[in-house]
Amino acid sequence: MTEVTEHKLARRIKALRASRSMTLHQVSELAGFSRGMLSKIENALVSPSIATLAKLAEAFDVPISEFFGSEEDAGTVFFPRNKRQNTTGRRSAMNYQYELLAPGRRRRDMQPMIVALDGKTFKFTLQDHRGEQFVYMLEGEMEYVVGDKTYSVREGDSLYFDARIPHGPRIQKTQQARYIVVFSQP
Repeated sequence: MTEVTEHKLARRIKALRASRSMTLHQVSELAGFSRGMLSKIENALVSPSIATLAKLAEAFDVPISEFFGSEEDAGTVFFPRNKRQNTTGRRSAMNYQYELLAPGRRRRDMQPMIVALDGKTFKFTLQDHRGEQFVYMLEGEMEYVVGDKTYSVREGDSLYFDARIPHGPRIQKTQQARYIVVFSQP
């Protein structure tokens, strides 16, 4: 994520908290992580993972796209490829890159995005959040862990699962992967 994008994201999260007159403690309790972690996110010291953003969105009762701006008309959203924003989680534990495919602030039942991983910098961790999740592999290969099962995922493969089950990609240092993730926000 560029420094500018990281700071915009941090400001947006802080502004949402302030607009609801919530303390760091209240939001961190609702989101399920420490007050210190939320403070680091709000001060752009840590890039939040997708699962962390999903938990913050749930705590604020907003769609995850609320954090990324961009207003749109109700109903159909057309977002040309050259207008999409790439975000690199270089200060998160996972070090991944993602881009929202349907950005905006309108509440949606699902959020689609493209995730790119580079095994040289990626750190494996399991995440969980409400809703369901769909993964479709575009390029490369990886293992994807869902609960106590590990799936070998290659180009064209897909997974669909309950996102409350701890899950996450795992790749070797020599691998790269690019895939679409769609998750619901009940």
